[in-house]
Amino acid sequence: MLSLLFVQIGAGASLAGVVLGVLVGPLRLPSLREPVRVIVIRKSAVGTQAAWILGVLVAILWPIGAFLAPTYAYHWPAFPDFVASWVVQILGIVLGLTGGILYSRSARLLGRQMTPVIRVQQGHQLIQTGPFRYIRHPVYTAIVAVALGQTFFFLSLPLALLTLMLAGLAFHRARLEEALLRSPEAFGATYDAYMARTGRFLPGWSTRR
Repeated sequence: MLSLLFVQIGAGASLAGVVLGVLVGPLRLPSLREPVRVIVIRKSAVGTQAAWILGVLVAILWPIGAFLAPTYAYHWPAFPDFVASWVVQILGIVLGLTGGILYSRSARLLGRQMTPVIRVQQGHQLIQTGPFRYIRHPVYTAIVAVALGQTFFFLSLPLALLTLMLAGLAFHRARLEEALLRSPEAFGATYDAYMARTGRFLPGWSTRR
């Protein structure tokens, strides 16, 4: 198992990446001066949107705990060390970096369409480039990958439970989004054709009814 010092160094690098993304990301997005006109909204189950936002924030900001409360953020509740546990932790770093890169790329392509509210707005476009060429919900894939990466890196049972919750919410939200985007108010048959050649979260995983 990696030492706490190494974990804190990794946590610091993760937090630096988050801060950099928050500060630099908006500068690269299209102008938000013009108001957004919403055409139709698909409401999710009560509380799921708040749970999604809160869960994402906890997963992303968990590395803060490595400095403020390392006893609870790292390897808690304690369990016996196992062979090659450090390999799992390194895998967590790789997953986290991969998820972060995928999230950044996907958010950039979505631009103003990147919102926690499931909706169709005026001028809404069906993005089919970059990660969207292969999967329909790369943002959800990225977030779950980051949460899973944090779970492996910190060897945290609470993070494992949080990852399961986020995966379930991602599946729920993806179904709502697809139902909305297939509707006549959105893209209709065009989205059906898009679904036929893409996976939901991973390439080749269509999960279409």
